[in-house]
Amino acid sequence: MNILLAIIIAAFGGSIGMFFSFKLKEREKTMSLALLLIKELAVQIRYTNAEIGEILLSATQKDEYNALLFIKECVKTNKNGDYHLLWREGVKKQPFLTVKDRDLLNSLGDSLGQTDTEGQLSFLEMYEELVKRRIEEASTEYADRGRVYRSVGLLCGLAAGIMVL
Repeated sequence: MNILLAIIIAAFGGSIGMFFSFKLKEREKTMSLALLLIKELAVQIRYTNAEIGEILLSATQKDEYNALLFIKECVKTNKNGDYHLLWREGVKKQPFLTVKDRDLLNSLGDSLGQTDTEGQLSFLEMYEELVKRRIEEASTEYADRGRVYRSVGLLCGLAAGIMVL
């Protein structure tokens, strides 16, 4: 009975470490999707001159953006064309982001549709670079801490399991 309990505790510790490692990887994936969205926004604005709401609606119909809750929120409840507040609410709901990531995405959402076409393109170009930096930070953090979280979680679980024996 004690051996089974020790195994369960070790597995629990390992799963906690895996969860924290997973959070880091998901942050990186979310920011990469945000970068892809920024690039798509720029292309759509440049070549179709479509409204931001229309572009966001078309983005929600693509499978690659399923993980971006903030664009889903914008089109799910957008009745009057004011998606800025809805964007912010969606960013709040987006899991695994840091405060800096949320601030950056909120700033992006606040500025969408506020200037002419050239202004929007310049703005999106700037945000593309800022998001690339956040992705690099997230990737470095995952590389540095992901393995540590998994190892520490497993080792703590093993240590607790041994103490039970």
